[in-house]
Amino acid sequence: MQTPSSHLRGILLMVVATACFTINDTVLKAAMADLPPFQAVFLRSVSVTVLGVPLLLLTGYRSKVKLIFDRHVATRNFLELIAVFGFVLGLAYAPIADLTAISQLSPMLVLLGAAWFFGEQLGRLQLVLVVVALVGAVLVAQPGGSGFSAFALLGFWNAGCSAIRDLLGRRIGAAVPGLVVAIGAGVLAMLGTGVATLLFEEWRTPSLLALGLIVLSSAFLVLGHWLLFSAYRAAPVGIVVPFCYMSTIWALISGVLVFGTWPNGLAIAGIGLIVLSGVVVVAAERWPRRVVVMP
Repeated sequence: MQTPSSHLRGILLMVVATACFTINDTVLKAAMADLPPFQAVFLRSVSVTVLGVPLLLLTGYRSKVKLIFDRHVATRNFLELIAVFGFVLGLAYAPIADLTAISQLSPMLVLLGAAWFFGEQLGRLQLVLVVVALVGAVLVAQPGGSGFSAFALLGFWNAGCSAIRDLLGRRIGAAVPGLVVAIGAGVLAMLGTGVATLLFEEWRTPSLLALGLIVLSSAFLVLGHWLLFSAYRAAPVGIVVPFCYMSTIWALISGVLVFGTWPNGLAIAGIGLIVLSGVVVVAAERWPRRVVVMP
């Protein structure tokens, strides 16, 4: 039975998960200064596997390792791999602001999918607040400022696959630890990006600095997947989804601290909308609401 305390736990897990993903992206971007994109992702996936499998054993999940190949886990992680391909391909040819803004559709698709396929009851106010958060994310990313690229439409690919991934993840049994799911994603990504590296890129010998960045990136990626998976188990989709947009705020913080880029007025307004929608959606759980039931 889910309670207000479990709702708060789910929110906190989502907030920390988005921070971990942003740190992972920041560090991986630094590594890509020396390495081609698919090779960087391949090396990160190798690191995820090398770090993750012993971690599974040390945490007492030895008997659970085989669940990496569970049908539901493998399906969920296959969608994760396809989402990664879409994002990496888009990132190679499109402005990152445009691609990121379109990818922010994923939480909304998760929310609608939960209502449509799983019959989860959603208030109209929740739907409005998710839209408000999406508008805030677009204000922060400000797509089109540097000229729109058709390759940015791969953001729809990333958003759609990520949404299906998260919805399928809710069907994975409670007996499957979140860490198993995260490591399974790394194993599948290693195979997929390894093939992509051989087919589309010329191998470069990584420097020690690049390898160190890859290992650091992989550690935060594993932690992010584990927390994300746990967040969706701890609270209803409608509670945690608005806090997916925290990734936008973390990205801005990363830009200021790591790359020295400061948000303009529109970006600050977008941050306000994101924070406001997140706060109100939690408070609205205590209010009477008209329910939207999808067919």
